[in-house]
Amino acid sequence: MLGLTAAVPAQAATAWRTVTPPPLKPSNALLDVSATGPSDAWAVGYQDDVYGRVSPHPYALLRWDGRTWSQRQLPENSLTMSSISAASPDNVWTGGTDNTQSAYAAHWNGSAWQAFRPFGILGGQIVSDVEARGGNALLAGGDSHALLAEWNGTDFTEITVPGTDTWYGGLNAVTRATDGSAFAVGSWNVDDAGYPEPLVLQRTDGSWKVAALPKIPTARLLDVWARSATDAWAVGSTDYDGVPKPLLMHWDGSTWQRVTTALTTGTLSSVAGDATGTVWVGAYDYPKSLFLRYRAGKWTTVQGPPSPYLSAIANIPGTSSFWAVGQDSDTAGSIFSVIERKD
Repeated sequence: MLGLTAAVPAQAATAWRTVTPPPLKPSNALLDVSATGPSDAWAVGYQDDVYGRVSPHPYALLRWDGRTWSQRQLPENSLTMSSISAASPDNVWTGGTDNTQSAYAAHWNGSAWQAFRPFGILGGQIVSDVEARGGNALLAGGDSHALLAEWNGTDFTEITVPGTDTWYGGLNAVTRATDGSAFAVGSWNVDDAGYPEPLVLQRTDGSWKVAALPKIPTARLLDVWARSATDAWAVGSTDYDGVPKPLLMHWDGSTWQRVTTALTTGTLSSVAGDATGTVWVGAYDYPKSLFLRYRAGKWTTVQGPPSPYLSAIANIPGTSSFWAVGQDSDTAGSIFSVIERKD
């Protein structure tokens, strides 16, 4: 296990601030965010989530125009959306499930959305994450096993990764670096154990394979970000069915290693970096949002605005600024969306 310089609180130049989302129906939260520049960003999540009732419009799709966030509409309504990735203002992918519980994806070309069923109408499948870069897109998710699919220009082709159908599991996130390498993370129950272990699929030499990881029982990976084929970070938690503990892992081009942090409890939910080498990790530390910042080989703990849980974090390309989204709750227990930004 790799050690790190002890994280210390930081404020000042690393301050995060809250940005007001547009009005959404009660019981709403944001799950993912992506930006193409300072004046263009997208976020996705859910709204009108009332227990025991199926909403006719359960998703929330938001776009930032440089001044405000506003709601946008997909071609269909009865959707549960979990992910979004914008390669450019006229090349955006979002993913989730439809009302038949089949994997769903939609593409924005700058003027209209087009819907796809990447694996057909089979039911029991989800798209957990989508990654768009240039003319390419990757989908990650699962049914009872990890699922990957890649856009071929006209449709999605499922990617077969030897070994992924051996044990029960699924993928939570996928990322592609500028050099074409790609990583997907999640969890699976190795040897049919009663607990999951972290799962990483990676393409660093032209083909996808299951990565060798240190054995970490009762653990899952929730997000991944890669700078290159020799530098990637994955985050999640261990003991998440009890008192969760942070899980941070790093790929150096030859091995995945677990990295220690100053945090002893909680979940690391999201990770993203910028072109300067800075990496931000979103963490859960009730009742405040919490971040870990990596710069020049050192990790620093940064407190955010009072917002308990952040689901996703994204760099604003061409800048050192970031967006983060998630949810908070009021005294009555109702949840509502949270958007944060660091300039």
